[in-house]
Amino acid sequence: MVGIIDEVQLFYPLGTRIKIGDNYGTVRYVGEVSGHMGTWLGIEWDDGLRGKHNGIVDGKRYFQTQTPTGGSFIRPGKVGPCATLEDAARERYLNYNSSNVDESLIREAQASLQASLFEVVGMDKIARKQSKFEQLEEVSVDQTPVNAAGYLKELTHLTTLNVSHTLIWNWEIVASIAQQLPSLTNLNLSSNRLVLPTSSQITELEPSFRHLKRINLRSCGFSDWKDVMQTALLWPNILSLGLQENSLGQLAEVDRTKIFKQLHELDLHRTNIMDFDQVAKLGNLTTLRLLNIMENGIEEIKLPDCDSQEKLNMFVSLEQLNLLHNPIWNEADAFNELDKLPQLKRLSKTPHLKSNFDEMFSKAVASIASLQFINKAEVTAEQRRGAEYDIWKKYALDWMQATQGGTDSLREFCRRHRTYPLLVKKYGSPADFVPRSQAKQSNLINVSIRHQLTGETWEKKVPRMITVQTLQGLVMKRFRLSGDVPQLCYVDALHPDLVVPLDNNAKTLDFYSVQEHDTVLVQ
Repeated sequence: MVGIIDEVQLFYPLGTRIKIGDNYGTVRYVGEVSGHMGTWLGIEWDDGLRGKHNGIVDGKRYFQTQTPTGGSFIRPGKVGPCATLEDAARERYLNYNSSNVDESLIREAQASLQASLFEVVGMDKIARKQSKFEQLEEVSVDQTPVNAAGYLKELTHLTTLNVSHTLIWNWEIVASIAQQLPSLTNLNLSSNRLVLPTSSQITELEPSFRHLKRINLRSCGFSDWKDVMQTALLWPNILSLGLQENSLGQLAEVDRTKIFKQLHELDLHRTNIMDFDQVAKLGNLTTLRLLNIMENGIEEIKLPDCDSQEKLNMFVSLEQLNLLHNPIWNEADAFNELDKLPQLKRLSKTPHLKSNFDEMFSKAVASIASLQFINKAEVTAEQRRGAEYDIWKKYALDWMQATQGGTDSLREFCRRHRTYPLLVKKYGSPADFVPRSQAKQSNLINVSIRHQLTGETWEKKVPRMITVQTLQGLVMKRFRLSGDVPQLCYVDALHPDLVVPLDNNAKTLDFYSVQEHDTVLVQ
């Protein structure tokens, strides 16, 4: 029996990955089980509900699982066959017809072409491309039982490799693949469970990964940021790292003399980060340009204090931040904090439940001076002017009170509204506007409505709560317009350089802060 156990242990070292049906697991024990004949493999399943116990059987512990029902014992004979990457790639890319073209390549092509179906001609073209094995630039063997490299030196053009959902289980295997593929720059290892490399292994294996630029480790079972930083010692020249769906939660400052020296993109999507303070610990990543922290539990954004006219010396290269689907409860405060980042140009965020995209857009544009895109929508000069003007008027009284309240009062106002001093420089003091905003307002206002093409002007008294759509109807009737509905904007009577588009038909003139004697332009 000892000889048999030794043989099984050689074939299934602890940490080996196995697959039975659609279920993936890791070998945690090899040997006998009291009261049961023969040799058994103790498996911890990726699906914590797949097993029957946590490694304890009849009161005796054989191995440990992370969940109470994540463990099972199985016979070695039940484990399916494994394959080398070479064999899996040859089978997928050489044995083809129009019905077995690599689905991964089809999905990639569909995404790039935004198409749901391929014509037969397109399918044949992909099949012909796949048949030239040594010329392949991209290979995907996802969801195959690959657990070894094989001979790969013929793939001299290969730049992108997808080995997600395979049985690769340690970095020695990955290194044996990478060192044979000198052109490889993009590596997808998602949904694999890899044993943490030791210091000696890192020293030995690191040269094999020096040409890698992008690596995806989505759902690879990381639960400690220290393990990420230790593993990252393997890839000295990495530009893009995906860690989506790893339950990290807590982060730590990175030693940039050792790792992430050139990192441009970091994906922490759905990693159980509940506090933006954890994200701020990565602020010393001076080369980071894109950070994705969508679908975490972040409720508030708070960065270190700095003067309202200064930027923080952190995230100094960050241009793009994805905050989609985080329960941030105070949008205005969040945007005010994000203005502290020196280079932020693109922001993605889901509107608050009590807000909408237009309101969020306006707040973000007025509060983040460098912002150029929000949710992929480009900020035009006209939209920025309108958003800034709304904020300029909204906080006019608070600004005047702060300027009269002394240094501390003004400093506190500027801390909460960082861009306001810039708006004052741009649009002038709001002092003239304060009396207007504080006076008792009539429900009706006198406005001039000017047809820009003909120059005709209509002096009209209208309700403050009239909608843009209703006003458009009146304008079409008054100026005898037909065809397309005219676009409207207005010019502030006290600040004629400010032109604000009335671009939401459902909003009222009061929403746009249209006041007495302002001019509505018909375009």
